[in-house]
Amino acid sequence: MASETLGRLTDLRGADAHPLEAAREMVQRLGRPLGPDELAELARRTRVPVAELRGAISSYADLAEGPADVRVCVGTSCALAGGEGLAEALSGRAHVRVAHCLGHCDRSPALLRRDGRVALPGPGGDADRALAAPAAAPAPSSVRARCREPIVTRRLGRGGFADLARARANDAYATLERALGGGPEAVLAAVEGSGLRGRGGAGFATGRKWRLAAAAPAEARYVVCNGDEGDPGSFVDRLLMEEDPHGVIEGMALCAYAVGAREGIAFVRSEYPAARAALARAVDDARAAGILGGAVMGSGPAFDVRVVSGLGSYVCGEETALLEALEGRRCEVRLRPPYPVTAGLHGRPTVVDNVETLVNAVWIVERGADAYAALGTAASPGTKALCLNHGFARPGVLEVEMGTPLREVVEEEGGGPAGPAPLAAVLAGGPMGSVIPPGEWDVPVCYTAMAERGLVLGHGGLVALPDDADLPALLRGWLRFMAAESCGRCTPCRLGSRRALDLAGGPGLRGARAELERLLEVVEGASLCAFGQGIPRPVRRLIELFGDRIAAAQAAS
Repeated sequence: MASETLGRLTDLRGADAHPLEAAREMVQRLGRPLGPDELAELARRTRVPVAELRGAISSYADLAEGPADVRVCVGTSCALAGGEGLAEALSGRAHVRVAHCLGHCDRSPALLRRDGRVALPGPGGDADRALAAPAAAPAPSSVRARCREPIVTRRLGRGGFADLARARANDAYATLERALGGGPEAVLAAVEGSGLRGRGGAGFATGRKWRLAAAAPAEARYVVCNGDEGDPGSFVDRLLMEEDPHGVIEGMALCAYAVGAREGIAFVRSEYPAARAALARAVDDARAAGILGGAVMGSGPAFDVRVVSGLGSYVCGEETALLEALEGRRCEVRLRPPYPVTAGLHGRPTVVDNVETLVNAVWIVERGADAYAALGTAASPGTKALCLNHGFARPGVLEVEMGTPLREVVEEEGGGPAGPAPLAAVLAGGPMGSVIPPGEWDVPVCYTAMAERGLVLGHGGLVALPDDADLPALLRGWLRFMAAESCGRCTPCRLGSRRALDLAGGPGLRGARAELERLLEVVEGASLCAFGQGIPRPVRRLIELFGDRIAAAQAAS
């Protein structure tokens, strides 16, 4: 049997194959994780030690667990819509894997089939409906803007802009073409002067990042588009890659021109197969049209883009872990310094920006730094695309100017709760984000203003938490997510997240709160990256606000 299986794999690309890409191909062909013989064969062909391969593969769910008939989302929004019960009901009928976000939080729960199609059976959807083949692709998400001029959403919700001809008729690549005549310094100055902060969650000054990469001495530089939008509750990057892929590519090309990069990589999470396909088609079309390749727009410096699919790891959203994945290693964060802008991919200066950030940069270079800085607040200029989940009466993507009060977003634009129960809180910024009760909704949507109150905006996902939600289940779900997605690099995060699940996820929260707080202090203070450092925030806040309710419900169950 082993020789027969290995015989099916003889057309792999040989010693030059990226070990994780080769492993993905083998797992897809086999329909299961690699066994000892296949692992040994892969090690021989890629010239990577078996132990190193085994360690790397174990950090990626797509490789360690293998394909499934259906992946059921149990991220925060889908969990509140019955995703975990649906996964359990389907497990007796199909090979099921869970996912922590499929990027359809506005219509939870969501399922992803092996053929790449998404099913949206609706809250409380039954297993038969979930498994039935959908007649058509899901309807587009609602997209609207409450700002003087849409930036991020200007090509969303209108359809057809994945087509190169239509995108160019709507000014795609016009800014890039004009920028080539003004020199890299003009692009750097515009992005710096705008005050743009990265929209992936950290909020670092984008212009400073580009400047540092441009100034770092090196023979080669890279631009990496981080499309690993993993925070449950966020889905704007998915929409941008699917509906405005040329806007994303233009942002990468402008960044490359500014910093002197010749190669770009668009990293798209595996839970977004439609986004990866749309972006790959757009790259091919742009290359065929002479926009990318040996001379950008036919006259500029060389720059090309390749699209890489993730392998199922939340931590790959952290920029250094993403670089480890691109280099074919275990998905773990790197110690910093050095930072990617001076020593990133293959040790070369690398700019890693998320999708929304790159799309903002195009508008800035097109309209000027002053026009962008005039929007939003002095501390957080511009706009922010917020993702409202199915728990709001008006879910979808909402673009607002920075500084808009959260209360206006929740009550006016979001329409309040979708169901009869009032909202107990809004969950912002993913599972490592903030639990914000109604009394705190007057905070402006602004990185600095929110940070001053101990709140996190993150990637802009907003999940409505109704007052009748199953709070113990929510807490367990968060802690399971944290334990499952820890990369394992540092002991406080790896073991602390599991111990926290034992303490807070079981029936005895009331008696474990003191020990849990001591544990969270260690996890927060001793973890290497924002993942571990962010674990305590939502856990503490949920328990602070609703601890007695959670403990009572646990005791009664």
